[in-house]
Amino acid sequence: MSVNVPKRMRILLRLPNWLGDGVMASSLFYTLKHHYPNAHFILVGPQITCELFKKDEKIEAVFIDDTKKSFFRLLATHKLAQKIGRCDIAITLNNHFYSAFLLYATKTPVRIGFAQFFRSFFLSHAITTAPKEYHQVEKYCFLFSQFLEKELDQKSVLPLKLAFNLPTHTPNTPKKIGFNPSASYGSAKRWPASYYAEVAAALLEKGHEIYFFGAKEDAIVSEEILKLIKGSLKNPLLFHNAYNLCGKTSIEELIQRIAVLDLFITNDSGPMHAAASTKTPLIALFGPTDEKETRPYKAQKTIVLNHHLSCSPCKKRVCPLKNEKNHLCMKSITPLEVLEAAHTLLEES
Repeated sequence: MSVNVPKRMRILLRLPNWLGDGVMASSLFYTLKHHYPNAHFILVGPQITCELFKKDEKIEAVFIDDTKKSFFRLLATHKLAQKIGRCDIAITLNNHFYSAFLLYATKTPVRIGFAQFFRSFFLSHAITTAPKEYHQVEKYCFLFSQFLEKELDQKSVLPLKLAFNLPTHTPNTPKKIGFNPSASYGSAKRWPASYYAEVAAALLEKGHEIYFFGAKEDAIVSEEILKLIKGSLKNPLLFHNAYNLCGKTSIEELIQRIAVLDLFITNDSGPMHAAASTKTPLIALFGPTDEKETRPYKAQKTIVLNHHLSCSPCKKRVCPLKNEKNHLCMKSITPLEVLEAAHTLLEES
C-alpha cells in the first residue's frame, strides 16, 4: 500500500512498555527509517523505552505517556494526543485499548496496530495476530509488512540495534562477567539466588570480575546473592572484584557497560535483549516464558538453557505449582550447566 509522502513526514511510534520489548522494537524502527528516509519520528511511551531511541537524529519529539496515573484516563489520553498533533503514519506496538485510542485522537490518517481488545474501531489498519511461530521482533515487523500488503521476509528482518555510541569491546584481563538475576515481569522468570551465587563465586575464584545489573529495586536480590558469595569464597579478598550496579546506571550506561563485558548471564529480561543488541556473549536462562518468542534475536555467541518441562511455557508471573514441582523449570537448570556454558563462551572469546 502506498502513502502520499510529504516533504517532512511525521511517524508516530507508540513504543512498548517494557525494556526488553522496546529493544526488540528496534528492528522495526530502523526498517521504518530505511523505508521512509525523509521521515521524522515522534516517540510515545514510558521513559524506559523512549530512552532507547531518543538520541537518534531522526527523533522530532518524545512524549512520556503517564496517562495510566490519571483518574480519567480516556480524557488524559485525548489531551496527550492534542499535544502530539496529527502525523502521517502512527503505529502502536502496545496492545492496550488506550494506545489505539491515542492514535485515533491525533487524527492521523494511517493508524496501524494489532486488532485486539476492541481496538479495531480506532485503527485504519487493524492487523490480525501474527503467526505463532514468529519471534516478537518479527511480530512487530509483521505490522508494517501487512500495511505494505507484503509477506514478511523473516530472513531480512534486521538484528537488534540501539541509538547509542557503544565503546569498542576488547578482551579484558581479568574477564568482566555480568549478571542480571532479576526480571521485572515476576519471580517465575528468576533463576534461584543461591544458584547465581554458586556460579559467581566459582568465576571469582577463577580470577574474573563480576558485575550485577538491574533497576534500583533489584539491588535487594543482588545484595542477597553477594552475601552468599562472600560467605562461600575460599579467598575472601576476591570479593573486591564483585560489584553491585543495580540502580546505579542510566539506560544508556547500562547498555554501554553490557557492551564491554566478556560474558553476560541473565534471566529472560530487558538486559538480555540489550546484550543481544550489543553482540555480547550471552547465557540466557529460560523457563516459564516462550523461548521461540523472546529468545535473544539473531545473537551469535549465545547459549540458551531451557529444559522445556511439560508445564512450560506457562507465562505465569509466579509459579502456580507446589511442593517439589514449584519453580522446577528454573531450578532444574543447574549451576554446573551454567558454568560449563560460561567456560565454553569465555574460551571462544
